[in-house]
Amino acid sequence: MMNKACSDNAIQGQTETRRTAQMGEGGYRVTNAHAYNQSLKRRGMISLYVPHGDLKAQFINTITRTRGVSGREPTYTAGYIELIYTFYRLFGWGMRQTTGYMQDYWATRGLDIAVPSFGQLCDRFAALEASVTQRCEQLARRLARGEAVSLIVDSTGLSFARAGQWYEEKYGKKADRTPWRKMHLSIDADMNIHAIRITTTEVSDSEGMDAMLPADLPVDRVVADGAYYSIERGEALSGAGITPVIPPPAHAIVHGDGQTPWHDELVRYIKDKGIYAFHKKYGYGLRSRVEAQISRIKRCIGATLLTQKIASQECDGVIIANLINLWNSFGRSVCVKNG
Repeated sequence: MMNKACSDNAIQGQTETRRTAQMGEGGYRVTNAHAYNQSLKRRGMISLYVPHGDLKAQFINTITRTRGVSGREPTYTAGYIELIYTFYRLFGWGMRQTTGYMQDYWATRGLDIAVPSFGQLCDRFAALEASVTQRCEQLARRLARGEAVSLIVDSTGLSFARAGQWYEEKYGKKADRTPWRKMHLSIDADMNIHAIRITTTEVSDSEGMDAMLPADLPVDRVVADGAYYSIERGEALSGAGITPVIPPPAHAIVHGDGQTPWHDELVRYIKDKGIYAFHKKYGYGLRSRVEAQISRIKRCIGATLLTQKIASQECDGVIIANLINLWNSFGRSVCVKNG
């Protein structure tokens, strides 16, 4: 027992030493620890995810038929399905567990609200039309003043389910690894997600970028890594008044034909000043924030999509984005460098 205690103390001492080194010169510290702690608590307050007002009227369709339209209206509204999907994504439970939780939740609140069966939810998830919702009041004020925002774009891989019999039946071969999807997303400098898309792995970063630039959002700069570089896209963005901060390939050359002014300016500047001067001048360092956002999604929400149909997975991505934006509205940490 004594040896084990000494060993535990040694491990704890090493951990404290590493933590002290990390918090030393060059590290960061949180300046709003109390407010950030409260924001983390709000993430677990289920009532903050539920709309206000008459919930039954918002969740259950009282109109069964629409004149001139064949068929019945769905019993449960899209808002209700999205709420259940949010809890399904938040908790990471099975769908049956989620329906049981919702039934108990309404009962404990004294509300007579029916819950769809898991079979209905499977079908409704795939057909749900959800969109990314912004919750940040500061962003709303900036947009109301007509200010533009900078978008940072990146992508990552997400696994979905486990490769098994369904995979062999669909593709006619045994799966040698877990199947993957690709998540493309764009955020602003304040970590709010503006667009997200789940695609197959065959869709390249460059192909997925077009869907990451919302048409109704004023943008002044787009930051992305070299995988997104395209002369045509760069010239199109520059011509639209948007600065494309995307490094060209190391072998890029100056064309000098007058048709690629942005490409030529960028390549010439990097050859003269160096790549790090380009990073500093155009704020390429912002790209680390989208990497941090991806890490946050995988750590706090999960690196696995919970459904197998691509239509449901696309909706899964929107739910993830809306969860992150809601959490941002609860509050974020403010960090400063030590020393």
